[in-house]
Amino acid sequence: MKIKNDRSAFYGTLGETIDIYQAEHAAAAAFAKLGGYSSATRVRCKVVVGHDDSPAADMMTSAVCAALCASGADVITLGLVPSGAVSYLTCVCDAMMGVMITGGSYDRNVSGLKFYQKDGRQVTGELLQAIHDATDVGTSVSCKYAGSISQADPAVIGMYKRNLADASGYTMFESLKVAVDCTGSACAPFVKYVLEQLGASVSLMSGSDTDKPGSYSFENPSLLIDYVSDTESDIGFAFSADGEICIVALPDGRVLDSERLAEVFGRVYGKAYNNEDITPVIMISDNCHIALAPYIKSMGAETKTVTGDYSYLAEEYAAFDSVIMAVDRFNGIIFPRRAYVPDGLMTAVMLLSCMNRMGMSIVELSSAVPKLIRSATTVIIPSGAFIPVLRTTDLEEEIRVKRSYLSGDGRVLMYRPESNKVEIIVEGIKVQQVNKVIEEVEALVRKNLRVPDGTSIYRRPSENNEPKPAAQPAAQSEVQPAEGEYVDFKKES
Repeated sequence: MKIKNDRSAFYGTLGETIDIYQAEHAAAAAFAKLGGYSSATRVRCKVVVGHDDSPAADMMTSAVCAALCASGADVITLGLVPSGAVSYLTCVCDAMMGVMITGGSYDRNVSGLKFYQKDGRQVTGELLQAIHDATDVGTSVSCKYAGSISQADPAVIGMYKRNLADASGYTMFESLKVAVDCTGSACAPFVKYVLEQLGASVSLMSGSDTDKPGSYSFENPSLLIDYVSDTESDIGFAFSADGEICIVALPDGRVLDSERLAEVFGRVYGKAYNNEDITPVIMISDNCHIALAPYIKSMGAETKTVTGDYSYLAEEYAAFDSVIMAVDRFNGIIFPRRAYVPDGLMTAVMLLSCMNRMGMSIVELSSAVPKLIRSATTVIIPSGAFIPVLRTTDLEEEIRVKRSYLSGDGRVLMYRPESNKVEIIVEGIKVQQVNKVIEEVEALVRKNLRVPDGTSIYRRPSENNEPKPAAQPAAQSEVQPAEGEYVDFKKES
């Protein structure tokens, strides 16, 4: 079992790095650390548990519920719900703790756990590390008076739906045609109902091949773009597996991710609240694009950039009453006055509400956002190999040369989601340029893969396929980049 790079959750591949026994120990340890059942007082504690749509969700949920029940908790199962629902219902149901069974936003074959405190805030940072350490030593809680397991009443789930409607200000979205792909997402039971209750006409995309990589619009936005065009919709939404992130497809073919949505919200709130006594603040994680803060400031809102992992972002925005939203590239958007965690459904509803408030279509509202084509690939680092620090002078300069092939607002991003992976993202205006750059950057990364003796394991498609000798790097302990390292190779001004 691992802790995610942003210290927000446990995750792993079921049967390899995580199993149901670890899930049981983690749930019991979290219950104890957050002040669970006391044999002295015999006070019952409620715990709400939800899960995503991953293949292992039912099995993991059963294991976690059994461990919590054995620890003395009265468990309320929510079923298939997004992470935002677990956070919200933990608070409003007066539960001691909330648990979300999910592997995160991207890979459905990964399983994991997220924990929420009684006020709805996610367990992160040092507290999550303490739970992880207790899990590693097999900490468990045994209670003489076992708890119970019950299914949530529909009225409980209805409270989350009402919270979304309330976030819209109950402004009706009549005559608005919305295309939605929630295949493989925990948002599936909610999104169509909520949007239709607010007056929108919803076309629900279905029929994706769940066994085929890239079959979800969240993973392959071109699917949603085509669906928006086919249904002649005004806007399209797709949601991550845990429901925390939404992407937005526009009729003109553009796609807005969390960063681009932050630019749109910055424009709305900057104009809407510019004459207020308190200037609105948008909190930005430092993994976001370097141009995001200046753009938002130009729209009349202030920004505060938080350096560190995702847990620090949550801590910082809680200290500012004027924060209207917090943005993290890999975790989505938080609206502190509405939710304590990222919520893709909340983001979608707030965006539609902003369109109504400004009296503008999403195309008009995002007119300053360039139309970029995105391509991504992942380089797997073979066992026994490693890659030197990405910010080495030679490698960085080579990638900057490739970056110069892109025009307009193009960029090259590199991220280490795990120690054996390098994710490469290239954005640009012309598809030919994007495809060329991502191929050449991938080749550069592979060329820089090293084995412990310092030689390259990259074989060039040239004479005899013999690798050229490489300079001896520093010791692996000195050059191995940390998981989660993020590098933005931006164009020099």
